[in-house]
Amino acid sequence: MSAPAEPAAPDSVPELKQRIQELQAMLHSCKLSRVASNDEAVNELAASEERFALAVRGTNDGIWDWDIRTNEVFFSPRWKSMVGFAEDELENTFSTFEQLLHPDDHHRVLAVLNDYLSGKIPRYAVEFRFRHKDGSWRWILARGRALRDENGKPYRMAGSHTDVTERKHDEEELRHARQAAEAANSAKSVFLANMSHEIRTPMNGIIGMGELLLGTKLDDTQRQYLEMLKQSADSLLELLNDVLDFSKIEAGKMELDSHEFDLNAIVTDTVRAMSVRAYQKRLVLLHHISPEVPARLIGDDGRLRQILINLIGNAIKFTHKGGVTIEVGVESETADLIILHFKINDTGIGIAGDMHERIFEAFTQAEASTTRRYGGTGLGLAICRDLVELMHGRIWVESQPEVGSTFHFTIACGRTSGISIKPKTPRTDPVVTAHASMKVLVVEDGHVNQLVSARMLEKRGHIVTLASSGEEAIDFFNSNQFDAILMDVQMPGMNGLEATARIRQIEQTQGGHVPVVAMTANAMKGDRELCIAAGMDDYLAKPLRSAELFRAVEQFSRKAPLPPPARELNVAEPLPAPPPKDSAPFDAAAFRDSAGDEKLMRKLIAIFPEDSQKYLRKAEKALAAGKAQPLYEAAHSLKGMLGVYAAPRAFKLASELCEYAHAGDLKGAQLMYEQLKRESALLAEALVGFDPVI
Repeated sequence: MSAPAEPAAPDSVPELKQRIQELQAMLHSCKLSRVASNDEAVNELAASEERFALAVRGTNDGIWDWDIRTNEVFFSPRWKSMVGFAEDELENTFSTFEQLLHPDDHHRVLAVLNDYLSGKIPRYAVEFRFRHKDGSWRWILARGRALRDENGKPYRMAGSHTDVTERKHDEEELRHARQAAEAANSAKSVFLANMSHEIRTPMNGIIGMGELLLGTKLDDTQRQYLEMLKQSADSLLELLNDVLDFSKIEAGKMELDSHEFDLNAIVTDTVRAMSVRAYQKRLVLLHHISPEVPARLIGDDGRLRQILINLIGNAIKFTHKGGVTIEVGVESETADLIILHFKINDTGIGIAGDMHERIFEAFTQAEASTTRRYGGTGLGLAICRDLVELMHGRIWVESQPEVGSTFHFTIACGRTSGISIKPKTPRTDPVVTAHASMKVLVVEDGHVNQLVSARMLEKRGHIVTLASSGEEAIDFFNSNQFDAILMDVQMPGMNGLEATARIRQIEQTQGGHVPVVAMTANAMKGDRELCIAAGMDDYLAKPLRSAELFRAVEQFSRKAPLPPPARELNVAEPLPAPPPKDSAPFDAAAFRDSAGDEKLMRKLIAIFPEDSQKYLRKAEKALAAGKAQPLYEAAHSLKGMLGVYAAPRAFKLASELCEYAHAGDLKGAQLMYEQLKRESALLAEALVGFDPVI
């Protein structure tokens, strides 16, 4: 037999009676049709209410039930006792909840509640401080759900309060302990750094005096002793340098000194310096830099040299026959940054698989006997790891025991004035040289058109500097000399017309005249005249075509210009893209003609999804805000980009969106935007499946 149900607590009887009356009224108003009598239905619901009351009293959480329409709230006895109050000491109203909230938490909690009730967030869960009767503060986790009518308007909300004070105290103690540990670790690192620095001063004196003595007249025994002394001092100084660098990194005092440097010189000089060690062990030491790597970059060449010396030195140290090879290539690149990939290959003793991660930890060697046999502090690879991370890269190793090792690392470097100063190899990417190489400033905010225009001009033999805004163009103009400027008309901030006007003002005071050629996706009547009136010398319509680009730039060459293009074009009108074959989103042949080479095509395909979505999001935001000018700017930028991909349908839609935005017709623009969004998605999908091999 089942145990008899426990009777309801006496203080719950009035509450149950009141609810029974409410239920009777509800049953009467709804005219419920039941076989059983109304009394039986009421009794059944009363029993359900009694079970609910028992469940409320049995849980460790505080239960609340808020009637949003009347602002009355049912607070369970446990809800009130959690903050030290008896059941009759608090009113069952929403203001009771507000009065107990900590003043610093009040605004935040009500904001979360309002966001939930308005549908901005999917669930209500928030932590806050609640005032206890004794004046202390308890941490409460509140959770709840709302009931909504057919219009989505909330009319009732219920939930629970959980006391999480102990957990919050534990978290606070853990935070303080972590801060203390970090402070102690930082203090240790500062101490090591200071001590290493202090010890280096007398060590330099010892080494210097030893070298001076070695230059004097000595007998064989004295020279042997001095050479041993110098060798030991050099080893000690190397150890101190490692400790100093490691301590600086741990203390957060290691900073990079970024500036322009010659990568080829850094690698060549480092290999030359290490070649003595390799020669002494009869090892071959080779290096190869991919022709895709720019000759000059921006970064900390001193720290790069330190990484290379450490890794090449390790490779030579642990290799007894064969050789060491250093390779440098490009992993990825954008208009502003290039990620270099370095490989240091050796045919040495190798490293066991379970040590591939651990060797980059401080004071760790691949084997316990390594330090005895080969020397070292166990800090070199840890320092390399930290320096690589400072340069926004990563380091790893591939190795097999008795076969050899390949240490990989990547670093991010900034570009100098041009995308690439070093020409490509003629076998795979021939360079067509102009009659006279020109220095050209390309001012363009879109990555796609930056890549295309710079690539075309560099293949022609010109030197390119990239600027992404009108303001940056002015800075370059003030600090460099250019033979011509390609100026995008539509740019955020200072546009091309304003930048050109500023350049002409500077020339009035300083003298000279640099030709400025406008680039724009607009080709409407009057655009050319507008550009000329702003001080520009010529006009190019996007999408750019190499023949027209060369004609526009090279007409201002100080030496004999190149012959004109094979066919003359009306520069006030864009080149019409051929109709797509089989209704494809883009024309492959025209795309190849626009890009010019396979590598650039792959790059353009890779950046299309991100760049197109960027402009589509700007257009969508402008439409939502009802702003025609930002909408026009976004559509115009997208139009100029789409022309490169030989996508006539998308190009036409972007052009029409520009016209709607220019006319201020946002309703028509919304419809055009939806079509353009769908067409851009089709174009992105088609580009993914396209093989750019010519």
